[in-house]
Amino acid sequence: MAEPMWRPLALPDAPRMAALLAACEAADGAGAGGDADDVREALGAPGMDLAAGTTSAWYGDGLVAYATTRTREQADSVHQLTLDIAVRPGYRTAGMLRRLLEWSRATGARRHQDLYGEHPLELHTRTHHGQAWLAEALDTAGHRRERTYVGMKLDLAGEHQPVGPPELPSGTRIVPFDDRYDAMLLRARNEIFADNWGSVAMTARTWRHSVTGSRYFRPESSFLLLPERREEILCYLLCTELAGTSTDREVYLANAGTQPALHGRGLYRAVFTHTLARAKAQGYRCAVLDVDSTNPMAAGGFYERMGFRTFRTWTTHVLAGGPPA
Repeated sequence: MAEPMWRPLALPDAPRMAALLAACEAADGAGAGGDADDVREALGAPGMDLAAGTTSAWYGDGLVAYATTRTREQADSVHQLTLDIAVRPGYRTAGMLRRLLEWSRATGARRHQDLYGEHPLELHTRTHHGQAWLAEALDTAGHRRERTYVGMKLDLAGEHQPVGPPELPSGTRIVPFDDRYDAMLLRARNEIFADNWGSVAMTARTWRHSVTGSRYFRPESSFLLLPERREEILCYLLCTELAGTSTDREVYLANAGTQPALHGRGLYRAVFTHTLARAKAQGYRCAVLDVDSTNPMAAGGFYERMGFRTFRTWTTHVLAGGPPA
């Protein structure tokens, strides 16, 4: 096979990237698809640099592979830089994967050095259980399998669906998300996840881009638990919609947190059951979530007791980065 032409990605490539992701989805079932607007949104995310941090392989006007590097807006003890790699079926050769991974390592290290050279670097890549081809290439390149996440689904018409009113902890109230809570919610999120693995404080720009400003965010299906007489977020659960406005609608339980000092008091259960009941009333067919397998709620069987069942897994692969060659 002749060598492809390599160049950085550009915004006009979004339709061809969406087509490549659709081909990968058909082969892998990875749920990594999306339309051209989704791709444009991803390419415009904080930490992306199309000219300096992406590459792609082309045969004529056909896109067959790409890789992107995304830096964080700040670093804690370690800068965790995200790699994303997609290769069209039929082009997943050892040579193609080796070139993409070598480029990713060198480019990630260079971008890291420019921003956070005083911190250690880790390159993070996530694979779906259907992407054995990429997981094995990462293994060969020395990336370690660091974390596993399970995707779980609940049929909202099923008999295990908790549709009754939640048992609210004394002195609390549940309210739907409203923009007036946005800044307060971001502060609460950063406090709650300050000590979590892989987490750094989110800036307002990243928060709006990735969470409450996303076109998939559903404020009417997202809920906050507050004290009865003051404005303070004790617990929250934010939802997005996977299936648009089709008749086969799925609500995705995307972001959740409880103030650490309040764990074990039933706050999350109250918000969780309320959210599911509202989603059912709003016409969603099922609820979906992804959770770290080491999360206490997952390890303790909370979601299974709520009727959720595992249907997919994700793995985070980590490589300690070095200086560019």
